Amino acid sequence: MDLKTQKKTLELLYKLLDGTNGIVPFVEYSPQKQAFPDKEEKQRLKRAIPETQGISSVYLKTFLEELVSREKKIHGIMVIRNGCVLAETVLAPYQMKLWHATYSLCKSITGMAIGMLIDEGRLKLDDRVVDILSSKVNPISYLKYKNLTIRHLLTMTSGASFNEMGSATETDWIKGYFDSHVRFTHGSQFCYNSMNSYMLSAVVTEVTGQTMMEYLNNRLWEPLGITNVYWESCPMGRTKGGWGLYLTMEDMAKIGQMYLQKGLWKGKRILSENWIASSCQKQVDTGEENGYSYGYHNWIAEEEHAYLFNGMFGQNVLIYPDKRMILVTVAGNNELFADGLMMQIIRSYFGNDFQPDDSIEMDQKGYEALKKFEKKCMEIKPIKAPLFGGWPWKGTVGTNRWRKKYILKGREERKIKGENLWDILLKNICQNKYRMENTKGSLVPRFLQVVHNNYSEGIETIQFVRCQNKLLMTINEGNEVYGIILPETYQIQTICYHGEEYSIAAKGEAAKNEDGILVLKIDIRFIETPHRRKIKCFVYDKKISVHFDEEPGWNMIQKALSTVAQADSSVLMQGLMTKLDREYIEYKIRSAVKIDVTGELIEK
Repeated sequence: MDLKTQKKTLELLYKLLDGTNGIVPFVEYSPQKQAFPDKEEKQRLKRAIPETQGISSVYLKTFLEELVSREKKIHGIMVIRNGCVLAETVLAPYQMKLWHATYSLCKSITGMAIGMLIDEGRLKLDDRVVDILSSKVNPISYLKYKNLTIRHLLTMTSGASFNEMGSATETDWIKGYFDSHVRFTHGSQFCYNSMNSYMLSAVVTEVTGQTMMEYLNNRLWEPLGITNVYWESCPMGRTKGGWGLYLTMEDMAKIGQMYLQKGLWKGKRILSENWIASSCQKQVDTGEENGYSYGYHNWIAEEEHAYLFNGMFGQNVLIYPDKRMILVTVAGNNELFADGLMMQIIRSYFGNDFQPDDSIEMDQKGYEALKKFEKKCMEIKPIKAPLFGGWPWKGTVGTNRWRKKYILKGREERKIKGENLWDILLKNICQNKYRMENTKGSLVPRFLQVVHNNYSEGIETIQFVRCQNKLLMTINEGNEVYGIILPETYQIQTICYHGEEYSIAAKGEAAKNEDGILVLKIDIRFIETPHRRKIKCFVYDKKISVHFDEEPGWNMIQKALSTVAQADSSVLMQGLMTKLDREYIEYKIRSAVKIDVTGELIEK
């Protein structure tokens, strides 16, 4: 990045690490996130009994059970073979039909758009980027980037230093890219950079006169019956290319199936067989010991004979050509790449040792058990309100007679009196309005704010009102007021945050901490994304102490920041990372995400 961009990037970084709200973005804010359109699904994949496709229903149920029990942050999973969905579920409150942010998974689709242009004869792998985007290149940029080709962008070997951090501070991303210095000779090293994907999107627009989203309309979305799709744009109106795409799991699976069918969909040629083959072959070593090499915007697992469309936090389309299988996952886990627990579990079931038959004997009971488990995962489970004085007894000490006499009897008596913690909480907190001592807290998770350039002005007041047996929390952030219903089980709602509409699932839960302080635990899941806001309100006589946290948490933000910073060889950024103590940086990131704010009672 050039010096000006470096300075702005560091200024933004300092503000984020300080936990500052009311950040005025360097790039003028424009709402991006749209409401889920909920259009009719077209060309749904076939559903089949697993045994008809050579896989045991019991085996799939065992896989789902282990995945759900061990990977607590999985949102949804689909298993497909021979173009048929064999197993599918989401973990409540996530919704099967709802789209999900794909993050870098969409890079593979950007690669597909380039493949289409090459198939059409309108582009070549060795075409120079400066020739295509000549109107955006000055003499100095030309000298630095004259040998940069489409191939270098596709293989992440451009060497450009303008990356995701720079895009948060610049309006013209093409200019920022060409103004940045080159870290190494094009093609000589692998360095993952989302702005390479953006430059490919810019190439599509320059060649076709359309945004990449528009270009794909009659070439990918319409042929595959993909109707619920949205891709965000840069400040100049070009499709982002490296992130910002929302798709349903089913539509992710259809794109994977098209790849598995070597570019064909219902008899229509979407991509050439040659492009499918070359994009899924090793083109460059990544230098990482994670078992993956890189093709043309696809990750290649050579030992497993598989390839992957991957987005951070667990968004994946994993394709096994030899097994004619696809697995799709959406999640909010602690993985920047597909090398964590979730992928370990998937490999243990569907790796090299797994070789399915064409078909096996039907197991009706096994199939019914699989369907029952899938349904159970999707059900929002009611929470039993804890009783006055603490949580219901869960230990094993004591006989059933003792439990019946002292625990169950006391429980029924308290129910009659209405003395459970939820009722007590409602009595103590309802109609109360609190003014926060500062405005460091926010409704939307910090990571989501940065991705959308949509920054909170900070929470000024919080008020609670009783609605039957539910709690309505009203938050004032700047000039905006947000009302969120907090029942004891998840309720799907919508909030409009500075013009961006989010589907959320929210609930409240009453508890007491070890000191006997009444606690309201609030869980707000942004169910179209990997992100989750967690709030704990400790209720005192005339004040409230509020703790804000988010998932994926501070440790993942630290990893993401470290990854981007390591790819930035600018003098200022490297100076920052070397001079500041690592533990201090960890502390600053943690304190920017895990925030404690006290509120004083101003109205009752």
